[in-house]
Amino acid sequence: MKILLCNDDGYQAPGIVALHAALRAVPGWQVEMIAPEHNNSAKSNSLTLQAPLYVYQPAPGIRYVNGTPADCVHIALTGLLDWRPDLVVSGINNGANMGDDTLYSGTVGAAMEGYLFGIAGMAFSLVDKGWAHLDAAAAKACEIVRQVGAQRLGGTRPWLLNINIPNRPLAQIKPVKVCRLGRRHAAEQVIEQVNPRGETMYWIGAAGAAADATEGTDFHATQQGHVALTPLQVDLTDHDALGYWAQGMAHLLKGGAA
Repeated sequence: MKILLCNDDGYQAPGIVALHAALRAVPGWQVEMIAPEHNNSAKSNSLTLQAPLYVYQPAPGIRYVNGTPADCVHIALTGLLDWRPDLVVSGINNGANMGDDTLYSGTVGAAMEGYLFGIAGMAFSLVDKGWAHLDAAAAKACEIVRQVGAQRLGGTRPWLLNINIPNRPLAQIKPVKVCRLGRRHAAEQVIEQVNPRGETMYWIGAAGAAADATEGTDFHATQQGHVALTPLQVDLTDHDALGYWAQGMAHLLKGGAA
């Protein structure tokens, strides 16, 4: 299996270093790391269009880019690699990507960029920040890649999976639960400060607490010690509301014509 590995914490982050080592240890797997130079958390699917991108290679099989996670995967698939990956793996992220987090996540954004090119993607995150039990998470992630990716459980069509792993010793991590995304409360209040030059600056507040952590959600699964696996889709269309809006707009247009 050929794997393109990326993340949003930067190519030197402990999460991607551990996952890179675990994946490369599997006989017969070809693993290439192409990741951001620096931390690019919460960059989602952002692409750099107004500045050049540069690629550096500090070691064989490892390259970093002065861009976003999506930049890394995009340029890898459109010219940097001379081979096509079977799978794009992103992570391991320093902290959860559950519920609404997935819309902002650069970890998910990297895997999604591969999905948009027709390649299956997997985004891995540790639930709690700080890298506790990272070796266990890397081993579990490698196991999931082997089970899902190598055995083609997703079929022939590309698929996109968001996976969150509890910070626990390997023996204490419970089996994978397939679940839906939960929801968060609104973020905490913006943090206002004054810099040494007297200028006011603002920091985005911390993510809010879980608003929907009921059974069946990723929040609930990880709280119980399970690995939470959520299949994602890119189509944001509210299909249930199409008919309502079509009727409403027809009514407005009819009234305007009169």
